[in-house]
Amino acid sequence: MKTLPIEFVNRKGLILRGIATIPESEGRFPVVINLHGFGGMKAGYKGLHITMARALAKEGIGCIRFDFSYNGESDGEFEDMTFTSLLNDTEDMWNWAKTQDFVDPEKMILSGHSMGGFVAASAAPGIDPAALILMCPGKQMWDGCGERSRAMEAKGIAFGDIEGLKFSHAFNYDLEKYNPFKDAAGYAGPTLIVRGTRDELVDEATCETYLSLYENSKSRLVHVENANHNFVGIPCRTALTNEVCKFAKEVTK
Repeated sequence: MKTLPIEFVNRKGLILRGIATIPESEGRFPVVINLHGFGGMKAGYKGLHITMARALAKEGIGCIRFDFSYNGESDGEFEDMTFTSLLNDTEDMWNWAKTQDFVDPEKMILSGHSMGGFVAASAAPGIDPAALILMCPGKQMWDGCGERSRAMEAKGIAFGDIEGLKFSHAFNYDLEKYNPFKDAAGYAGPTLIVRGTRDELVDEATCETYLSLYENSKSRLVHVENANHNFVGIPCRTALTNEVCKFAKEVTK
């Protein structure tokens, strides 16, 4: 397989940086564009997204994973991120990827983990990917987001400290303008939703509600036994990767 460093300039003039992992052969390939979670990076937790990208490449499917602006190695500071910027970055990356000579623009899959799954679900109706993959989509970050920030500000807390990352209340005030399930409605393509049975952040009801929006006959909710939110452990990571690869092959054949 080939590993290609990539970068492009988004609509705000910020450079987004990422990695494309593609099969060794020449030509255009189906491609999964993967969105990382809150406070994360393109590699995923303990390299989860690297493992997945390499497995997809072995199946003849490329994978593009990038750091959102204000995250990781992309331009900007974390405190300036908003939910709107995440959606805009997703659309900008999608449009950039369609122009690349290794991408089959008719076989592009949008994928996301945790916050990235929430973003992917919200972006899908506008982007209209060939298929959608939601790994424990983190809609819970929307629940009461504005109230949390108002309560913090009432106590004189100017920002959140997310393990060393400065988190602005502006993110929550922007986020509360959206509605996860209403925004996700209208996408008609096949959708895979994966949840660990021990996910401590995303409950079963969230995944079932998302599934109810997707009436395509190939849409399904799959459970990974004993997996937590980050699919920690070799059996859990292997099961997740196998499900993603199986679905990606099914919808791009």
